[in-house]
Amino acid sequence: MNPVPRTPMSNTAKWALGLFVAFGAIRVIDFIFYGQQMRDLLAGTGLLLIAYGIYKNGFRSTDFHTAGRYASIAGTVLVLAAIAMRFWR
Repeated sequence: MNPVPRTPMSNTAKWALGLFVAFGAIRVIDFIFYGQQMRDLLAGTGLLLIAYGIYKNGFRSTDFHTAGRYASIAGTVLVLAAIAMRFWR
């Protein structure tokens, strides 16, 4: 089985990946230990899904990984839902 060759990630994609993982982990930890508010879980899961999409695709616009693309879209929807829940009152 031959692995599919991937182009290396750019430095910008590496920074964005690190930021999304860090912020996603902070939101999940906030959900588990402090507030148990659904918006924290949605935001953390969404940010981690966006990080997975960046890991799979980087910032390439062509030759994308389908699962990574759908994960990024789903993560964006979850983060937007968390923002809407924050300001719903």
